[in-house]
Amino acid sequence: MNKTKILFSITLICLLGLTNIFAQTQNQPPQAEPSYDVVLHILTASNNPADKSSVPQSLSNVIKKLKTVYSYSNYSLNSTYLERTSGNIEIQDIFGAPNQKDENPAIFSNWSLYFSNNQGKDSIQVQSFKFGQRVPLKTSSPVPVYEQIGITLQRFSVPENIPTVIASLSNSKSDDLIFLILTVKSTEQ
Repeated sequence: MNKTKILFSITLICLLGLTNIFAQTQNQPPQAEPSYDVVLHILTASNNPADKSSVPQSLSNVIKKLKTVYSYSNYSLNSTYLERTSGNIEIQDIFGAPNQKDENPAIFSNWSLYFSNNQGKDSIQVQSFKFGQRVPLKTSSPVPVYEQIGITLQRFSVPENIPTVIASLSNSKSDDLIFLILTVKSTEQ
């Protein structure tokens, strides 16, 4: 009989302890996923004086660095994407959409960004980044023929809140180069 009472007491103490642990877990608010402000700037570098345009002040250090590596004299901002996310981003867009008077056909753009679960202390880890465009090719046909160009990057990090060149691509003009500049900032700060 004594053994039964002791076994019952031990079982009761264990159940009360487990109940207390579950009660503490249930009272804690769920952890929020990190949220980010993501800015993707697309710049074109050229030596054509007509292509000169203003670039945001936030990119001045990037332009200075590019000028030390490349011989381009002019940098112009093609577009800026601003997204807030706590997950992943997938964008499909018309890049440089023509107006009625424009003879150049549209360029279709798409990009995606997938964050990694491993975040660094002062950097943001990216699982994958993909950027692509369907660009028109000049042919004898009046209907444009499109070719897919792009880049895919896997597992890299960017310093937090610092514009960082992550890729470069050729474009339809043989002497120009496109630069992709990514800035990611945690909104938890």
